[in-house]
Amino acid sequence: MSTSTALRTRAANHDGAWKRALDFYFADFMVLLWPELHAQTDWTHPPVFLDKELQRLAVYKEGKTRRGGRLLVDKLARVRLRSGRDMLALIHVEIQGPKLTGFAARMFHYHLALREKHPLLPVASLAVLTHRAQGPTTESYAYEHWGCSLTFTFPVVNLESWRGRSGELARLAPSNPFAVVVLAQLEANTRHPGQERLVRKTQLIRRLIDWRYNERQIQALFLIIDAMLTLPEPLEQAFTDIVNQLEEETHMTYVTSVERVRLQRERDKARQEGLQKGLQKGQQAGQLKGAGELLAAQLTRKFGTLPDWAGVRLKQADEAALSRWAVQILDAQRIEDVFAEN
Repeated sequence: MSTSTALRTRAANHDGAWKRALDFYFADFMVLLWPELHAQTDWTHPPVFLDKELQRLAVYKEGKTRRGGRLLVDKLARVRLRSGRDMLALIHVEIQGPKLTGFAARMFHYHLALREKHPLLPVASLAVLTHRAQGPTTESYAYEHWGCSLTFTFPVVNLESWRGRSGELARLAPSNPFAVVVLAQLEANTRHPGQERLVRKTQLIRRLIDWRYNERQIQALFLIIDAMLTLPEPLEQAFTDIVNQLEEETHMTYVTSVERVRLQRERDKARQEGLQKGLQKGQQAGQLKGAGELLAAQLTRKFGTLPDWAGVRLKQADEAALSRWAVQILDAQRIEDVFAEN
C-alpha cells in the first residue's frame, strides 16, 4: 500500500474491538480459547469487570505497561468457580506484531500486584498473541540472584495458529460469537489489497445472517468487524452501500442510527486528518525546496557557478543543514567553507 493510500485509510481500532468483544462475549471467549477454565467456572454468576482497578494498577506501575497510551493488559474479570470460590482472570491481548520486550515480566508484575491486593483469591493470568502462529503455549518470567530464584509461568494462545482451523471456526460460529471475532482478526492480520479486503469483509458480514444471529447480535458483531477490517477511503462508501443493500434484502438493521452517525464522524475525521497530514507534508516539502533554492542563489552570487556536488548537497539537505549553511555563508571565504561540518 502506498503512503498516500495509507493516509486515506481509517485506522483499525483493534483495542476497542477486543474490549467490546470481551465485554459482550467473555464466556464465549473462554470456552473457545480456554475451555478447561471455562468448564470450572459457574456462568450462572455473570463476570464482574474490574476495569477501574486495572487502570489503577497501570498507574501504580508508572506506565511501564503502556504502549502509545494504550494498556497492554485488556481485561480484569472476577468470576465464580463451580467450587463456590471467586477467581480473578487477567486477560492480556497483544495486538500488533511480535510480542514486546519485557512481556513476561509485565505479566508477572501484574499478577504479583493482584496477588498482593487480593491474597485470598486465585489469579489466572492469560495472554493472547494475535499475530504469532507458532511458539510456546506457555511463557515464563524467571529471576535468580545470590541463591534466590523464582519462576512465573502463564498460558498463551497464539491466535494465528487458528488460521488452519478456519473451517472449524465457521462451524462454531453459529453457537459461539467469539469465533466470528477470531475470524475477523485473522482477516485483519492478512494484508489483502483493498478490493479483496472489501470482498472478504462483506462475506463475513453476510454470514452473520447465515449463522442465524438475531438483530442485536448482528449489530454488536458488525461494529467489531468494522473496527478491525478498515478499508481505503474510496471503498468505505462502497461498503456502506453494500450494507444498505443487505439491510433492504434481510429487513435487518445492521447499524443503529446512533452508531451510523458515530461511524460516519470517525470516517470523516480520519479523512480530514489524512488531508491535513498530506497538506502539511506538501507545505514542508515546498518550504524546504524554497530554502534550498534561495541558498543556491546566494552561493552563486558569492562564488559563481555552483559545482555539481554543491547542487546535490542542497537537494539532499534537511532543514537543519540548510539553516546551518545559511549562517556559514556569511563568513565563508570558499564555497567548501559553507558546507563544512562544525
